[in-house]
Amino acid sequence: MSYLGTQPNDVKKNTGLYTPSEILQLEKDGHWGGSLELIEEQTADGTTATIDFLDIKENVYDVHLLTYNNVGTTGTDYDLILIRLYESGVLESGSVYQWANQRIRANGGTNEYKSTVSSSLPPVNNGISNQSIEAINSYIYLYNLGNSAKYSFLTWQTAQIPSYSESQVFSTNFGGGTLPQASVVDGIRLYNTQATGASSISNGSNFKLYGVKQI
Repeated sequence: MSYLGTQPNDVKKNTGLYTPSEILQLEKDGHWGGSLELIEEQTADGTTATIDFLDIKENVYDVHLLTYNNVGTTGTDYDLILIRLYESGVLESGSVYQWANQRIRANGGTNEYKSTVSSSLPPVNNGISNQSIEAINSYIYLYNLGNSAKYSFLTWQTAQIPSYSESQVFSTNFGGGTLPQASVVDGIRLYNTQATGASSISNGSNFKLYGVKQI
């Protein structure tokens, strides 16, 4: 479907009528609203329990997308990969985050989880271990990170095979959370809760952070 009308900041000379091929090219070049710019990609090497994104272009984008791809841990059971946010370079680790999740398991089980006094934001409520079949795959949208007058919000959806303590039954998790403090968020930390003692984010666990372009 072509768009009729004017665009305020055209990067391509146009009368207001875009053909499908022109739209596809604009998306490919990153000029069309909704296009993604890869800000940074990090892949764990199995030696650290944390991954930090510290150059997130919060002054450019008001919406970010963070993905987990085949994320695991080196622990023996029930580790989680959670999120904390940096405010003006300072990691917020206090019990200030609020979130709510719904979990659905392939065996029919459902659970609701929530907190108003959490020290982190959990896109997952199922732990994982060092078993190769156990993995977290998730996408997480983050809003208002660079706006000092607004709270930062996150929404997420996750699919995973959890730890043997939960019989490795496929589960999906969806929900969201907020850092209820009007502040500039300029960094994101992903970290392993190490539920079973010292462990790392497993080798090959991949994380990508994108900025979402506006029209």
